Amino acid sequence: MSFARQALIVSRLIFIVAAKRAPGDSEKLPSFSSFIDLYDRSYTAGSKEYTMRRSIYEQRLDQVVQHNQKPHRRWRATVNHLSDRTEAELAQLRGLRVMKSASKSNRAAGVVGAHRSGGQFLGQVRSSVIPEEKSWASLNVMSQDIDQGACGSCWAIATSVMLQANAEINGYNRSFSTQELVDCVPNPHNCGGSGGCQGATVELAMNWAVSQGLATEQVTPYTGTDGTCAKTDPAMLLERYQNSFDDMISVGFHESQTSSLGLSTLGLKGWSRLPENEYEPLIRAVAEIGPAAVSVAASGWSTYGSGIFDACSADAVIDHAVTLIGYGVDSSAGEKYWLIKNSWGLLWGEKGGTIRLLREVGNAHCGVDSQPKVGTGCDDGPSSVPVCGMCGILYDSVVPHFMHSAP
Repeated sequence: MSFARQALIVSRLIFIVAAKRAPGDSEKLPSFSSFIDLYDRSYTAGSKEYTMRRSIYEQRLDQVVQHNQKPHRRWRATVNHLSDRTEAELAQLRGLRVMKSASKSNRAAGVVGAHRSGGQFLGQVRSSVIPEEKSWASLNVMSQDIDQGACGSCWAIATSVMLQANAEINGYNRSFSTQELVDCVPNPHNCGGSGGCQGATVELAMNWAVSQGLATEQVTPYTGTDGTCAKTDPAMLLERYQNSFDDMISVGFHESQTSSLGLSTLGLKGWSRLPENEYEPLIRAVAEIGPAAVSVAASGWSTYGSGIFDACSADAVIDHAVTLIGYGVDSSAGEKYWLIKNSWGLLWGEKGGTIRLLREVGNAHCGVDSQPKVGTGCDDGPSSVPVCGMCGILYDSVVPHFMHSAP
């Protein structure tokens, strides 16, 4: 990160922290002209875009004020760099896409696959006491300014951040290229989108990393656009992704083959897709292994500033992938939370671009996702799926398994 970029972030963070501490009335929030200066917008006064953006900003300002005036609220809304974005632009940040018409091949039902043998980790999920709190926020990757930009690459970022974090825990000092995943991962069944910046899933990304390895961020840096795969021709893998699809995305442990590049070049023994809508396997994975990639409903997250977010209904529509980096108990409110690293930059959310979600012990806060194809669903998947946890956090989660590096 350049010195100028660092200075800009610091100056804006000072303002954001001050705004979060101020009372929730409009006098303490920036005017549109101040917002333009703060976030370097280039709107021309009097233009159609200026008028449109100002109208959106003022609506968001009203929403922030109204929310912050609610008694007994758990979280605080704020003005941030997303406050002048249209609903379509915000949906793009979550990877939401209009899907292609379902094919007639009677293919797999989204990420809901057959349960496989659990493997060593999933077979021992109740073997020890889970600590009351756990945080991986001190890992190096968590301090990075991770911003997906206008690309619907949340699935790829969640994968690369999860991989880097777990690699660091196991003694590896390397990054993992988000851009290679965007450019290369095949998505023939339109799971979570049509691929690349148009959306995909962590499961597909992990299959790529295991079979093909993954370059470092330095070798293939993030551009936030769809590019050409430089490593190999993704078309060569389409047949495998089509014929072995159900097995590739199923619940359970996915072991790396001895000949796989993921094992030989990354030390990646495999990965697990945790049981759907089950609390204990997810919290235990975070406590005993490391950060996990999870799918969530994030349509209400854009104005989040601080506190414990609890605004998702039980009938959550999963539309975003993020990295779960811990859990804990709020020291003042005494309420339990999940700690998540998002991909909307350091200027969003709490310290390090994070959000805390209300954590209800057990398989609670359950409902129905009636639009699974805007999230992790695939062609010919079910029209609805059960989801549990605040913002559906228990529905779809993945954790990698690395070899311990040599001293």
